[in-house]
Amino acid sequence: MKSRIFAASYERGIELIAAGCPLDYPDGLARRSAAQRKTFRAQQLAGYAESRIYALGPLQTGYLICLRIGTDRPGGTVISEWSFVPPWQNHIVIWDYEPLDIIPDGQREAYRSLLESRLTRVLNERRLLRRGYPVEGLLCGCSAQPVPELSDGFVYAQLTLVDDRGNTVALRIAMRVIPRAGTGSNEFPTRVGRRFHRKRELACDAGR
Repeated sequence: MKSRIFAASYERGIELIAAGCPLDYPDGLARRSAAQRKTFRAQQLAGYAESRIYALGPLQTGYLICLRIGTDRPGGTVISEWSFVPPWQNHIVIWDYEPLDIIPDGQREAYRSLLESRLTRVLNERRLLRRGYPVEGLLCGCSAQPVPELSDGFVYAQLTLVDDRGNTVALRIAMRVIPRAGTGSNEFPTRVGRRFHRKRELACDAGR
């Protein structure tokens, strides 16, 4: 009697990805409908280039998300909006930072292949995401709130993407917390502090 081989379903694969288990080739899973093939997809990158939260200072927290997005729509996909829910309710994250503003000098090698990416242009400038050309890159942000005490290891956040047809992908992001003392205080970029305080000054001036 021959044993039947049961392939993992696309629906189950999406559930695993949403739960924080990265799959390298979700498109190859069985039972994928025509409607699903036309939507876009997103996944957190795994491996050495991990998503992180850096405790940059007493009132400064850096966010680094490693992301891959792609589409099966023949005409491509335009991301119309995206949002982020941090692990802690009081954190408001400003996202217009560069990777070198956030990643410490001694930790940049693992992210080298992602430094020159069109990811932020696809997300923020509505640049076309073409079928067969997935985009990998880094989302970098900073918050004026500190990392809560006793936060260690991994915490979880949520990234939600919406395309121009209203399709939504909600992604659960596992982020490793990197304490300042654990990396060496002199490793962190100095310009992130200057940029961050300048942004806060501009925001205060605009609110007057």
